[in-house]
Amino acid sequence: MSPYENRLHSDSLRRYGFVSYIRPGQRIGSPPAETVTRWAELGLNNVNIFCDPSSAPPSVFLYLESGLGPVEQVLQLLNTDPWLQQLSANLQPHPRADAGSDWLPLELINLIGPTLPAPGDSSQVAREAFVTRLKPECELSYRTLHQTNWPGVVEQMRRSQRRCWITFLIELGPELWLFTYSEYLGQDSARDDALMAADPVTQRWWRHTEPCLESISKLHPSWTPMASMTPPIPATSTSD
Repeated sequence: MSPYENRLHSDSLRRYGFVSYIRPGQRIGSPPAETVTRWAELGLNNVNIFCDPSSAPPSVFLYLESGLGPVEQVLQLLNTDPWLQQLSANLQPHPRADAGSDWLPLELINLIGPTLPAPGDSSQVAREAFVTRLKPECELSYRTLHQTNWPGVVEQMRRSQRRCWITFLIELGPELWLFTYSEYLGQDSARDDALMAADPVTQRWWRHTEPCLESISKLHPSWTPMASMTPPIPATSTSD
């Protein structure tokens, strides 16, 4: 197996991504802190909800970590959660979502990190998400590159205080969409991003990966940031 496949089979903590869409004229709010705490008590850790109302269709990305195992078990908890059930009226499921479910599991195709230990104070972690499209003719190349992430790229992510970069893929009609969850631990993202952009290994990596992407926004050349809808995560649920 590839290093990527070995990692997926050896980790006790699994990463899950789910997608839904916002109905026309609707919006989504933030879950209360007690709901996030309850999720952790159920074994759904580091639950984060992000949205991009500017995309077409407006997308909602739900990321979480759990040791529960099969995605079907996690999906069942999501489908029966009281707060998510209240949110349901504002959501339009992906065409392939199961009947009665607002959420379609995404395919995990890239897992980098953790490159840094989790801080004791969860407020030091900036939890972020990004979305873009993948050119269908580039799918094989993009997948192949991310089966063996270059060590120099991963090391520069650590130096730039980027703790993880976890990417999921889903199709929507003829289009391929990528959703990424990431954690940033630094204090000056502009400085750390500039250091990453100046790194020769990262520049070579981007020469292979960036042509595969098709931005969904004129404001961002590749990845578009998504808005976080989740309150700060309790320190006890910060991932390792």
